[in-house]
Amino acid sequence: MDLPAASPFVVFTLETPRFPVALLVLAAIITWFALRYRFPKQSILAAAGLLGAAAALLALAALVETTGERLTRETRSLVEAAAAGNAEHVARVLDDDLVVIVGSSRSRLDKGDLVERVSVLPELIRSNHVRQAAGAKTGPDRGESILAQTTTTHLGTPTPNEWRFRWVRGADRAWRISEIIWEKWGLGAAPTIDLLER
Repeated sequence: MDLPAASPFVVFTLETPRFPVALLVLAAIITWFALRYRFPKQSILAAAGLLGAAAALLALAALVETTGERLTRETRSLVEAAAAGNAEHVARVLDDDLVVIVGSSRSRLDKGDLVERVSVLPELIRSNHVRQAAGAKTGPDRGESILAQTTTTHLGTPTPNEWRFRWVRGADRAWRISEIIWEKWGLGAAPTIDLLER
């Protein structure tokens, strides 16, 4: 499962700043060792400045939630709500003009149909394990997220399944799913429309 790549600036400063932070800490240590005898005060100031920059970068990453991180969080929250049968939460996340694709076929189901089915999911699902969830911005007020999970029904064995969600941000600045694509069911097989509509 793939997503459009975020810019390196966003990835390394806001989402996963471990690499630049490690470089800044390493630079602080090297600077202090290199200058500590000839310029003791300057070496301490320079090292402190580099460590301060590393701390500021970590703080920035903790305070700012990128679109990709937001959609990842929203996707995980949606799955938890659906598995718990929380139809109200699911309804808030789905766009009124929702399109549902199963494999390569468009489903006749709309938002109301899906929300209605959510309440019975706890009776059908024994457990659900999310293996991967990730999101990315794809354009102005547009995003996409992917979900790979393993679902065990009360009657069956654990079944891997994969989904893709296309998101839009409305005038109220809330993100909602405009398109759900059920990509895989089982070991690499494309799902058939009857799995959802029966």
